[in-house]
Amino acid sequence: MARVGCGRPSGKGSWDHVRHLASLAMLVGLAGGLASCATPTSGQAVPENPAASTENGQPSTRPTSSPQVSGGPLADTDPCSLLDSAAKAKLGLSGSGEPRKIGVSRGCRWRLRQGTDSYIFDVGILPAGISNVPDKVQITKLPDIGSHQAAQTQEGGGAGTCLIILGVSESSRVDNTVSASGDTQKACELVMELAKQVEPKLP
Repeated sequence: MARVGCGRPSGKGSWDHVRHLASLAMLVGLAGGLASCATPTSGQAVPENPAASTENGQPSTRPTSSPQVSGGPLADTDPCSLLDSAAKAKLGLSGSGEPRKIGVSRGCRWRLRQGTDSYIFDVGILPAGISNVPDKVQITKLPDIGSHQAAQTQEGGGAGTCLIILGVSESSRVDNTVSASGDTQKACELVMELAKQVEPKLP
């Protein structure tokens, strides 16, 4: 998978990849800043309708409230601090991560290259709870990860992208995303491990 950067993409596939990642960022409010060439936007999207999800394979709706701008208990948390050295070693990552920001979302990105494959790991903090995911995004409720509610979506990011949301409070959540060279199954395996490594750091 080509590196996603601010230079001119080398071909149609690269443009498609950037558009897919930007789409996921806009749909889910991804704090990791998947669209690396996007210009941060001002304001805050507040969903007006119940968010659609599936629970135990059945569609369900969740009441939606306006997210708090303060960001709740994660307002002062550096997203790059949510993976410590041991967690990064387990994931095969290194370095302090690249701080990212899109609108009100704050995130951190790590890149991993293994042979001809490359992976992007994003951890993002949003000032909105798990119930504030836009209703256009179909999510699947997962069993709790540690002491936090969890949900997963593959929607909007194109093939090879998978995201797990960890609810922290009514006004804060953490979005964990992996893009895995077009391999969605691999992305979902890696993002589950990413979420498990992040979760103990959350209040």
